Amino acid sequence: MSLALKVAKNTFYQIIGKVVGTVFGLITVGLMTRYLGQTGFGYYTSIITFLQFFGVIIDFGLQMTTSQMLARPGADENKIFNNILTLRFFSALIFMGASVVLVWFLPYPEIIKAGVTITGLSFFFIALQSVFVSIFQKNLDMAVVAWGDVWGRAVLLLGVWFFVSTSRGLLLIMTAVVLGSFANFIYLYIKSSKYFKLRFSFDKKIWKDIWTMSWPLAITISLSLIYFRADTLVLSFVRPQAEVGIYGAAYKVIEILTQFPYLFLGLLLPIFAKFVITNNDVFKKILQKTFDFLAIITIPMVLASVVLGNKIMLLIAGKEFLISGDILKILILAVGVIYFGSFFGYAIVASGLQKKMIKFYIFDAVFSLIMYLIFIPLYSFWAAAILTVISELLITIPAYFILKKHLDISFKMNVFLKSLLAALLMAAVLWLLLPLNIFALIIIGLIVYFVFLFMMRGVDKSLLKELIIFKN
Repeated sequence: MSLALKVAKNTFYQIIGKVVGTVFGLITVGLMTRYLGQTGFGYYTSIITFLQFFGVIIDFGLQMTTSQMLARPGADENKIFNNILTLRFFSALIFMGASVVLVWFLPYPEIIKAGVTITGLSFFFIALQSVFVSIFQKNLDMAVVAWGDVWGRAVLLLGVWFFVSTSRGLLLIMTAVVLGSFANFIYLYIKSSKYFKLRFSFDKKIWKDIWTMSWPLAITISLSLIYFRADTLVLSFVRPQAEVGIYGAAYKVIEILTQFPYLFLGLLLPIFAKFVITNNDVFKKILQKTFDFLAIITIPMVLASVVLGNKIMLLIAGKEFLISGDILKILILAVGVIYFGSFFGYAIVASGLQKKMIKFYIFDAVFSLIMYLIFIPLYSFWAAAILTVISELLITIPAYFILKKHLDISFKMNVFLKSLLAALLMAAVLWLLLPLNIFALIIIGLIVYFVFLFMMRGVDKSLLKELIIFKN
């Protein structure tokens, strides 16, 4: 099978798996919002956000580092992976343990502190999962990751449904979160035995190589933590938990939507890393095809959500969270920026240019934190949403210009502009038909968008296959 077909096949599996996982995830959110209400869902959001801070620190850039190190010609893959897994296991144990201790010294309600204590185990399993993902990225076997996510979300959904239907309260719902993460981890662990014999391994030279490659990523990821997550954390300290719940409901939808580009681009990272060294022309063609593909899926998603935001949140979270639809209309702009920003970021990592981004991450982190602390106490979730869009732009724009400057890359905008025009026409149709049922609107929107796009010759049915032009 050609490399192009492998990429297309894996992308197809990811899309199917992500669609199923997204449906499960949204149903789960709907169950929780209707049962917990604004304040209860605010507690849930505060618990998850607090732990996500430590979860991002734990990452330390190891997922990208693993993909790069495994892609090296002649690498002892089993030895490298076992050392990275060992490092991840003990770092996760230390940092998640620290999060559980720290939360008891913070001015949170007791239920949030108890929730963090329980749910910390979930983030420990998530930290281990992310390293295993690199195995399947390298071997173009991302169907495993997609279905592992589906399996984990199915367990979470069943657990939440049971505890909600039996009125067991927030803390047992957090237990369901742990079970879902554990199920996903076990699935990936079992499937990884096809490629590696897993065991703890301590090799000083490999650990030194890991540190050398990962520290720039660790810094940028830690700084991105501030500008991407600090909004909800600040909100949880300075505003009522009901407002945290309103913002968290919209943000949960955003989190689900932003998982796809990282899965898709993670699959392409080893390919980027290979061709940036061996064939620059092919590397540039891959980047252009990826840019076109992201434009085709991102632009209509953003514009449709701007029109249908209130209907989307009414469907997902219920009447009590209708105002979350207005927040979603703002945050979806950040999603669009993230899709392209993550693409530029992965290309930068593959090209070894990540150190060039550190100063921009520092500026964005400092700027965003100051703005959050000034405006969120005054304007609540409105400030949080708008500042999130601005903070993403402050990283995405410099990332583009670094690629342009150091790799002489300039993206052709033909497909992008055609996608934008087709999406604007779609949005106009949706606005005119807004009283219709949301499911009817989604179907109509998809038909209108792709009909216009095909009429303008903005999409090629072989686009995914053409991401790579050479066969194995």
